[in-house]
Amino acid sequence: MTADVVLIAGASGLIGSHLTAALRARGTTVRHLVRGPARRATEMSWDPDNGQLSADALQDVTAVVNLGGAGLGDRRWTTKYRRVIRDSRINGTRLLAAAIAAEEAYRHGHAATSSRPPIRFLQASAVGYYGDRGEEPLTESSAGGEGFLAELCRDWEAATEAAAAAGAAVTLLRTGIVLSPRGGAMGPLLPLLRWGLAGPLGGGKQWWPWISLHDHIRALLHLLDGELRGPVNLAAPGLRRQGAVIKDLAAAMHRPAVLPVPRFGLRIALGAFADDVLASQKVLPTALLSDRFAFTHPTSEAAAAWVARHLTRKR
Repeated sequence: MTADVVLIAGASGLIGSHLTAALRARGTTVRHLVRGPARRATEMSWDPDNGQLSADALQDVTAVVNLGGAGLGDRRWTTKYRRVIRDSRINGTRLLAAAIAAEEAYRHGHAATSSRPPIRFLQASAVGYYGDRGEEPLTESSAGGEGFLAELCRDWEAATEAAAAAGAAVTLLRTGIVLSPRGGAMGPLLPLLRWGLAGPLGGGKQWWPWISLHDHIRALLHLLDGELRGPVNLAAPGLRRQGAVIKDLAAAMHRPAVLPVPRFGLRIALGAFADDVLASQKVLPTALLSDRFAFTHPTSEAAAAWVARHLTRKR
């Protein structure tokens, strides 16, 4: 089933903007949730902090994609900013889940809409769910880990429960590091790579779950069209340690990657977020592979070449 009307929260970010373009390219109607008044016919107003959502936001919607949330690396993790990170994810997710549950109940109670398939709800999460797990292979059935980000992801995913209980098709997007020519987690690292000033972070021996932006968007389209429910690891099958991924990126740009960043340096720069950046997570995309999703960039060498090629085009 192809989703004909998709509502996206967090559409202005790296993933949201590319997903919007990909959906519209194949003829899907896309609506965006925006804070403040809607200014276009394709916008719907919401205020997740105050539990407000436009009454017609879910009218005729076949899928909802929630990518919203304050940036993890935008500021140091003070007590206040941790609350911002948490509230920006959980409040919006609960609001959407409740609205989806109400819409499912309405559709089931009316003959004209009772035969419609359940709303697909793609909910952002992160591989941070697993915490720092060393050499342990991690699939979607693995238990959650410890720490702020792991606890946040557990509560973030749990905030979808109202939608799932009402029969919506809920998919939890446990996303790894997205390799992209611009923006996202790679944004601060790309200039250093291009100048030959990058290297392993904190030793570089940690397993680093990654996925190319190209495959991430393809995976979202695959999930919108398919039947998968529950957690899905959005990470490529080409398991690679963090230092090796950085070296692959540097090599694709014909640059060295020999300047290591020590753990204490990252803690000075990032504060508590450094512990999650340096976590080791040997994440396997079991659900996607079982659902016959084929990665365009299954290895970090292939993804690095794609990133470098698109960087060259932007010069």
